[in-house]
Amino acid sequence: MKKYEMACVLDPQIGDAQFEKVIEKYENFLNTNGAEIAHIDRWGLRKMAYTSVNLKRRQQGYYVLFQYTADSDLLAKVEEEIKLDDAILRYLVTVVKGEFLRIPQLASDTVVEDSMVQRGGYRGDRGGGPGGPRRDGGPPPRRDREEADTVAEVAEEEGEGMEDQAADIEDTEV
Repeated sequence: MKKYEMACVLDPQIGDAQFEKVIEKYENFLNTNGAEIAHIDRWGLRKMAYTSVNLKRRQQGYYVLFQYTADSDLLAKVEEEIKLDDAILRYLVTVVKGEFLRIPQLASDTVVEDSMVQRGGYRGDRGGGPGGPRRDGGPPPRRDREEADTVAEVAEEEGEGMEDQAADIEDTEV
């Protein structure tokens, strides 16, 4: 017998009353087919990272994690049953090596988003940025014309490099 974790995302459109019925359905299914359920974690309604046609364009899903021990023969039966159930948007069954991990309580979606904003945004931890150091050690980015005080200043900056190159060419031709 192996240890399995089965994470399911339930369709939020079925309603709160139906969530428990679907969870009980799979709990009974596992028990009647010889599985020993260690724990069922109800993570609740959470925002999904993306949506697609396969997810019925849902923005949220009700997450449930089943932790159980069963024979490998049961895996095909469980997957067949889940595929026929319209209440389940997605599922993932994994084999667990060692002991089951228990997470007492997941952070809510708003806590995660707030912590990202406090760190400087979702991509604020990359460093660098306009005018910042490059990872490959290359030269800093050029100044845009908008950043320059006057158009003459930009022309002066671009012209200096050309004059130096022209002087170098004249020296080598002689």
